[in-house]
Amino acid sequence: MLAGLSSIATAQTARTIPPERPVTETFFATTVADPYRYMEDVARPEVVEYMRGESAHARRILDAIPGREAIEKRINELSQANPAIFGVQITGADKNPRVFYYKLAAGMSSRVLCVRDGFRGAERVVFDAASLNKEGRRYAIDFFRASPDGRHVVVAVAAGGSEDTAIRLLEVGSSGTRDLGVEIDRIGFADDTAWSNDSRSFFYNRLPAQKLGEPTNRYLFSQAYRHVVGRPAARDEILLGHNSSGVNLADIDIPSVRLSDDGKTLVGRVEHGDAREISIYTASASQIGGEVSWRRVIQPADQVTNFALHHHAMYLLTKKNAPRFKVVRMGLGMGTFANATVIIPQGDTVIAQIEVAQDGLYIRELFGGVDRLQRLNFSNSVFSGGKLEFVRLPFDLSIRQLITSPTRPGALLRLESWTEPPKYVTVEERTANIGETSLHPKSSADFANIVELRQSATAKDGTKIPISLIYRKSTSLNSFNPTLIRAYGAYGMVQTPTFNPSTLAWLERGGILATCHVRGGGEFGEVWHLGGKRLTKPNSWQDLIACTEYLIERGFTRRERVGIQGGSAGGITVGRAMTERPDLFAAVVPSVGVLDALRMEFTPNGPPNIPEFGSVKTQDGFQGLLEMSSVHHVKSGVKYPAVMLMHGVNDPRVEVWHSVKMAARLGAATRDLAEAKPILLRLDYDAGHGVGSTRNQRNAELADIYAFMLWQFGEAGFQPPAAK
Repeated sequence: MLAGLSSIATAQTARTIPPERPVTETFFATTVADPYRYMEDVARPEVVEYMRGESAHARRILDAIPGREAIEKRINELSQANPAIFGVQITGADKNPRVFYYKLAAGMSSRVLCVRDGFRGAERVVFDAASLNKEGRRYAIDFFRASPDGRHVVVAVAAGGSEDTAIRLLEVGSSGTRDLGVEIDRIGFADDTAWSNDSRSFFYNRLPAQKLGEPTNRYLFSQAYRHVVGRPAARDEILLGHNSSGVNLADIDIPSVRLSDDGKTLVGRVEHGDAREISIYTASASQIGGEVSWRRVIQPADQVTNFALHHHAMYLLTKKNAPRFKVVRMGLGMGTFANATVIIPQGDTVIAQIEVAQDGLYIRELFGGVDRLQRLNFSNSVFSGGKLEFVRLPFDLSIRQLITSPTRPGALLRLESWTEPPKYVTVEERTANIGETSLHPKSSADFANIVELRQSATAKDGTKIPISLIYRKSTSLNSFNPTLIRAYGAYGMVQTPTFNPSTLAWLERGGILATCHVRGGGEFGEVWHLGGKRLTKPNSWQDLIACTEYLIERGFTRRERVGIQGGSAGGITVGRAMTERPDLFAAVVPSVGVLDALRMEFTPNGPPNIPEFGSVKTQDGFQGLLEMSSVHHVKSGVKYPAVMLMHGVNDPRVEVWHSVKMAARLGAATRDLAEAKPILLRLDYDAGHGVGSTRNQRNAELADIYAFMLWQFGEAGFQPPAAK
């Protein structure tokens, strides 16, 4: 331990502390100082120098940890030995579908797009983004959309994790792939790209050209376009945008379009920034080619979060008067939410997803941390007592992907758990029984001696907070186990069980991995989401504190052997847990984290996030943002845990300066302490928010997290030699 402590002191004193240049602002009679506002200009020479220096310093420290190289080697072994197939899309209406998917096999650095005819057909590569690499720029696939007939696929690519996305159109034949020469830049959002059912056209969301000096406009004023296969992209038409008839869109609104099954009705979906509640418009498809006149049928007050189309009906997932959600049915003609029929009322479960297949509506539910699947068979008359039927899953697994097609009966499921590798199974049309496929590759990762456990901690206000744990069967509750707790808690997103073979590198060393399902997520529906949003956001980090205290009290670990990690909006959760209880953790790792919440709305991705986090322009918004802003709660002279701030420099969602400013503030706050813990700024100059990162990048990042944690826990074999 003495060697480790000596190295900690050396690591801290070797850092550069940048000068403070305070900017003060007053919000609603509260004055706030920002000593590092100038560091938001990451192109400023002195900021560039600071970032480069801190990044190099972090790399030297991490590479000097004795066990780091071995743990990265083990992570690489586990990753390479366990090929992955994911992102499956099924096309075609016959019993031998064309199946598209991503594949990351041994030896591959980035995923490639593959196809096979039938689940057992021969695999062939459709597109490898590495073919675009040039002059040091590395490209990766952001997303793809295959046409219903399987003959064409839209592929979106971007360089260096930037998410500056362009789409290409490919023709997929039985003997090869042909690039049709269509390239469209400034693509907005993956979920907003959809094909018409006749496969002759597709719809996409496009961002406006960005003007210099308007950084916050990057994601504003986007519009929905239509591209016809075989026609130049220059002739693509805007179907739904800010000047469309019958539509009044705000600058943060995100429009998209799809076509009804019979091709007669255009359905427009409008997301209001990152708010979950959407608006829906309809129009006659006969207006394509002229001015489209839209009619709004769903507004945010209806609290609809998603929908599915089937013939002349629209199935809506809504939380209105139903915090665990219900499903209603509405006609596509002159229907309104007021005259919609409740098909599936709110129950004890949370309805998380609805998808339409030819044979029925598939409903994924959350029940006590376990996914459940039901089917509403369209052959039943739901208006005269038709019943839902349960789909019997093989065991308690998470449904990571529910794949259906309006032109095909049945469904394809990707099932997995914390300890069970992914497997793809079919749901048969007539019996709703589960059938096997040969789609999933076999995993060589041995989790036979790993157990998963569900526990619950009691939060500050008495709420029970679920904790998911995985560890070796032989683990003793001796309070000495190295423990890494992960948390998120935003947008109503659920932290579902996910299989990652590389976690064995931690578990086989006696480590415990925990996921704290804090409020702000959606584990128990909208009530859970609202319990960690805006003014209630403190519940997110207080839930994490409660989970940590529970694991310590129950003998899983101790303060000196526990670390926390959270990414993106999870940076709020772990950052504020650290500033509120610096004594409780040995190490903290915010990844691409939101750490200066007061300045978030002044970034390109800031305005769309106002519905989730609030705005400094309102009193409640300011108070909520100030409370959740970690950098504003750092106090000088406090002994903080060891901190590693991880960020991709090209991040378009959370600007890298969040981590840069936090590193500077923590450094200044602890520079006079005799035994200050290390503060590392780990930057990746060829990465962004995580989208498009290579296998090697992800493995190196995980190795750094594990090694950093074990170093700080005093783990034998991870202690650098004493400074002389």
